[in-house]
Amino acid sequence: MADYPYLVSNKNIQAMLDKIRTAAKPPKYTIAFVKQLGFTSSNDQAYPALFKKLGYLMEDGTPTAYYDDLRDSTMMPISLGKRIRELYSELFMINMKIYEASDEEIKGAISRVTGKEAKDVTRIASTFKALCNIAQFDSLDVEEKVLENSPKEVEQIEINKKEKSGLNTEFHYNIQIHLPATTDISVYNAIFKSIKDNLM
Repeated sequence: MADYPYLVSNKNIQAMLDKIRTAAKPPKYTIAFVKQLGFTSSNDQAYPALFKKLGYLMEDGTPTAYYDDLRDSTMMPISLGKRIRELYSELFMINMKIYEASDEEIKGAISRVTGKEAKDVTRIASTFKALCNIAQFDSLDVEEKVLENSPKEVEQIEINKKEKSGLNTEFHYNIQIHLPATTDISVYNAIFKSIKDNLM
C-alpha cells in the first residue's frame, strides 16, 4: 500500500516555499530550522517529513540536489510537478491528469491505493491538491508527447532513391531537427506534420 504524507493545515505551503527560496540553504532542514523561518505551530513540524517524501531532503534532513530547485522561482513549480508525479505515481497510473480531477475522484483513488481511513484520506487529498495548485504540469505533458514522436530529440529520416538505370544505388540523408523550447504542443505537431508531408 502507498504511504502518502499530509499536513493538517495546508495554508502555509506557499509561504514555506517562499521562505526556502529566500533563506540560505541549511546543512539540514529540521524542525529547528522550520522554527527559525518563522513557522512555529505544531502543524509546521510536519514539513521536514513532507519534503523528505518529495525527495528534497535525505532521511537525516540533509538537502538533496532537488532542494536547489525550490530556491529557483522558475524551476520550483516544474520541479515540484516532477516530484509529485514520482511520489504519487500510483495516482497518476489511475489518472494521468489526476491533478485536474474532482475532489471525490482524488479521494477515491487515494483510498484505493493507501487503504487509509476516511479522515486520513481527506487530509492526504487536501495536501495533494495544495501541492498540485503550486506545481506546473503542462511542460511535463508536452515533454512526454514530444518523446513519443521523437525519442532522441533528433529525428533521423532516411530517403532511399533508386536510379532509373536499374542500378541499386542508395542515398542516405540524415536530417537533424532541433526542436524549439516551447510548452505549446501545436508547435511540435506542426513540425512533425510538415516532415511527414514533405520528406516521407
